[in-house]
Amino acid sequence: MKDNRKFGTGIINMIFVLVLVTTMFFQPELTLKTQAGEGYHIYINVIANVVTVYYDGEPVRAMITSTGTATPHSGTYNTSNKFDWAILNGNVYGQYCTRIYKGILFHSVPYTAYYNYGSLKHGQFDLLGTPASMGCMRLCVADAKWIYDNIPANTPVTFYSDEETPSPMGMPFSCKIDRFGESFSGWDPTDLNKDNPWNAFLGDAFDADYYLEHNPDLQGLFPWTPVSLKLHWLTVGIAEGRCASKIFEFSAYKRVLDYRFGNNNYAYLAYYNLVGYNAPVDKATAEQRMKPYVGIDIKKVLDYAEAEMFEPAYKQAAAATPTPTPKPTPTPKPTKVPTPTAAPTPTPVTEEITDPDQFDAVAYADRYPDLKAAFGYDPVALWNHYDTIGRYEGRVPY
Repeated sequence: MKDNRKFGTGIINMIFVLVLVTTMFFQPELTLKTQAGEGYHIYINVIANVVTVYYDGEPVRAMITSTGTATPHSGTYNTSNKFDWAILNGNVYGQYCTRIYKGILFHSVPYTAYYNYGSLKHGQFDLLGTPASMGCMRLCVADAKWIYDNIPANTPVTFYSDEETPSPMGMPFSCKIDRFGESFSGWDPTDLNKDNPWNAFLGDAFDADYYLEHNPDLQGLFPWTPVSLKLHWLTVGIAEGRCASKIFEFSAYKRVLDYRFGNNNYAYLAYYNLVGYNAPVDKATAEQRMKPYVGIDIKKVLDYAEAEMFEPAYKQAAAATPTPTPKPTPTPKPTKVPTPTAAPTPTPVTEEITDPDQFDAVAYADRYPDLKAAFGYDPVALWNHYDTIGRYEGRVPY
């Protein structure tokens, strides 16, 4: 009887050990799957200036960006607080800011005036896709707002460098706006602000799905999003006379207006959205409301698109994707994405204040003449400066 009990106990112990070993053996795979399904993870290819957003281990959005000299080249950090506007280093300002690490943020291309949507820093939008910032991730307004609206706090952001593959989704489209003149280059084309002159070309004349479907030469070249298709149409497609909606066609509307604006497609489209399809030609209205749009040099835009912007973009995309296909290249599994490396230990910040009510704006301005000259005693501007930059520069908050 005792021998039978010993035998039974031995069998139970063997089963327990077998289960334990099996569990230990498979645990890493289970852990990987759990981590891959926890939501968003952002990867930044520093050398290619591309941001790729993953969800549940799959890439869902690629964005063109501008990195800078202080941008980390490795490490994983977690997003934290956000600002609709913030004061940036260099006495400039950014929309839709999301902190990645200390003074490193996602934000729009910088503006020269606080809450002035038409003060985009001259020429800086055209640098997206190249290193141009002091360290933050510059984005067009639509992409910065997408991160601001959709990415929760504590989302991991991993920095890496890969010269051969900009993103698992390819190289996003980038465009230039400086050649459109001062009336336009001070505005981000993706900003939905009602005063943005770029929005005179939109309305029901633009449908992103229609535009891609009816322009097959664009298919498979870039990881198109509604934002990048909009940028392509504004900066290249309109100049070339490409239609982006089944309800608007350039040649027909030119006949309606008796070719009033010559071959300037931008003028016809702006007139359609500002005045209407069947509205009579009103000289006063045209001169007052249409001046910025009539002033666009269509030949300069076309020459620029051909010689300096569009062809290199095609070549760059072709190099990244030798055989263009209508659909993006199959994406890698979560284990194929760049391996996150440990983030450096943050340097402790002395005299840090997290509550604006504890901040002494007057003392902060008096202590630092450069800030006083820039912001006076504006408590909001001074707090935003301290919270986004000053604390990390070691400035005393009182």
